Amino acid sequence: MLRKWLFGRRRQKYMRSDRYTDGSSNQPARRKPGRHRILLLVILLLLAVNAGIVAYSYRSASDSLDVTFTEAAPTVEVGGRYDAMSYVSSSEGDVAPSEEYLDADTPGTGEITYTVSKELYGGLLSVSDDRTLSYTVIDSEPPLMIWSGDGTVLEQGTEFDINQVIGYGDNADPEPQVKVDGSVDMNTAGSYPLHVTVTDASGNATDWDLTVKVAASVPSDIYAPEPTDFADFVSKYKGTGKTFGIDVSTWQGDVDYKAAADAGAEFVMIRIGYSSEGEVTEDGKFSQNIARAREAGLKVGIYLYSYDNNEEDVRASAHWITDKLAGAKLDLPVVFDWEDFGHFQVYGMSLNELNGLYDVFADEISSAGYDCMLYGSKTYLEKIWQDTDVRPVWLAHYAVSTDYKDPYRMWQASSTGHIPGIDGYVDMDILFE
Repeated sequence: MLRKWLFGRRRQKYMRSDRYTDGSSNQPARRKPGRHRILLLVILLLLAVNAGIVAYSYRSASDSLDVTFTEAAPTVEVGGRYDAMSYVSSSEGDVAPSEEYLDADTPGTGEITYTVSKELYGGLLSVSDDRTLSYTVIDSEPPLMIWSGDGTVLEQGTEFDINQVIGYGDNADPEPQVKVDGSVDMNTAGSYPLHVTVTDASGNATDWDLTVKVAASVPSDIYAPEPTDFADFVSKYKGTGKTFGIDVSTWQGDVDYKAAADAGAEFVMIRIGYSSEGEVTEDGKFSQNIARAREAGLKVGIYLYSYDNNEEDVRASAHWITDKLAGAKLDLPVVFDWEDFGHFQVYGMSLNELNGLYDVFADEISSAGYDCMLYGSKTYLEKIWQDTDVRPVWLAHYAVSTDYKDPYRMWQASSTGHIPGIDGYVDMDILFE
């Protein structure tokens, strides 16, 4: 067939007539092979060869795709932040993991997919394949004793509840189990030694001793330290890159911000309210405070005191804040202030989940165009809050000097300040520019 296609049909062996009567031939002239057909055949052959080369290159490139992992099946601690690419030792091709980080939220097993790819012929073609890394998430960290309860005085005749005496939490388990050895007779005054054991779902345990006292009446907590004058505070800590301010709520009453500014205050952090179960109760002095502080020329930031214990509620609280601000400019960040650790276990969340709440809050606030910051005491920033080396932090540490080692943008150095324009104590802060 190919010969027939190239050279035409074969000449018939027998013809009815070779000539017409006028002597002309009735046989058509024999055609020569078609050059265009030969050229087309050559092109087809070249294309076939090229396709074979491409197919071979594709197969070779595909066969060469590979990833070598640092470990065949790594084990990671629950709640950690593990960069997926840190487990790639070497590769033949470009590597892209399906997720940026390993999912280490809960103990168990997990898998992550890595797509390996190569470009061929300057990007005209590409080849890819998937590799899977399996890993195990474990919880080897025992629960954290947050508040020991030692020395607690309970009123005689009331009901004993260990969760109103101690504070504890676990990195992964939202409901670690507590066991109390010993008993307390709430009808008889005296001292009662107890031994507490807190165990998480992975079997890790923390235990401690404490003594609870039962008395006819509970002594009142009288807090009356000597106040520190704001001018002395500024004089003590002044230096390059520092500005000085205060933080206020309804507890400071009607603040005379002009008097505070004249005394040297340059900024104020104002409580916008407090939240619980996604509902925000506005601070009774918020609108007045922010208006008067701006009139006095002070830089302004705000903070939310939160009791929220799940992402949905935190997101709702953050939305309430951004709706309330309605795009109004702030000089300083919106601060997430969660600090009810004395009875943390009653919130039914893990310490890792608490850290996740700040992430949700910060995402929502940032998406509205505001900066966000985390408030915490030195103890809880060191023991509970994570990633404090990369998060903007408002440190609370009432000391002459702080030995907190991670970065912080603001330092609440005193809760016993005295400044013109405010009756009573006020927190005093240093902002590091």
